[in-house]
Amino acid sequence: MARDTSNPNANMQLAYQRLLALERFKSGFLARTAHELRSPINTIVSLHQLILEDLCEDPAEEKEFLLQSKAAALKMLALFDCVAAVAKLDVGREPPKLAAVDLSFLLPEVEMLSALQAANENVRYSVESPETEVIVHTDGKWLKNILLSLIQDAIAHTKVLRLAVESDEQSDQKTVAVVIECDRAADDLQRELDSIADALTLFPESETPLVEPNPPLSLAQIENLQLSTGLVLATAAIALPAIQGEFSILPHPTKSGRSRLICAFFTQGHHE
Repeated sequence: MARDTSNPNANMQLAYQRLLALERFKSGFLARTAHELRSPINTIVSLHQLILEDLCEDPAEEKEFLLQSKAAALKMLALFDCVAAVAKLDVGREPPKLAAVDLSFLLPEVEMLSALQAANENVRYSVESPETEVIVHTDGKWLKNILLSLIQDAIAHTKVLRLAVESDEQSDQKTVAVVIECDRAADDLQRELDSIADALTLFPESETPLVEPNPPLSLAQIENLQLSTGLVLATAAIALPAIQGEFSILPHPTKSGRSRLICAFFTQGHHE
């Protein structure tokens, strides 16, 4: 939205509304994170209760419960580390290491790290790496991790996946974008992202006891535990601006039901 330079009060009000929306989004991000971390925590507590109350049939089952508890703890730490890293990046505690990143080298690396998962899920996965050098100024490690998170989440919900680099020359700036196309409606993904701001009301603390009556997760469920789609999208939306990028979700221009997840970088000019 363009600023009205003739009305400073309107600009201040607009900036204030944007700040409020951003703070609500980040508060929701924290609430959703806490909710999703409860699943492995509940598993750990439930398994330890079974052991402490001598409900195991034999030492072998007790050992199995301990192994499941350890797996849940390690998975919880992995989820926590992911979210904590985003928070540190956002507040500037761990500033990004900005440098020239060649996408013609980065995309093959992303493909190598994600192709096996796509193959295991029978997903038709195509990666269109640039044949020549394409440079963006960003943090290469963070960009790789963001792309991997988006791709890994998309693999679980799509049968066709495309990763490519697109460029758009304009009069005042050049846009270079890494684009992920998948079989999910853009409106559905946008609702997933928007729901983060409402997480405080969706998951009220008083209605979510620490130890739920549900049985603990199995080892297979623990191994497959990952951030929800909404949290993956929110991570990209928060982290990309910190590494000089911009995240957006758009419908495919010609294919109904497909969406384009866009990580864009502006090589010239300034963007809001």
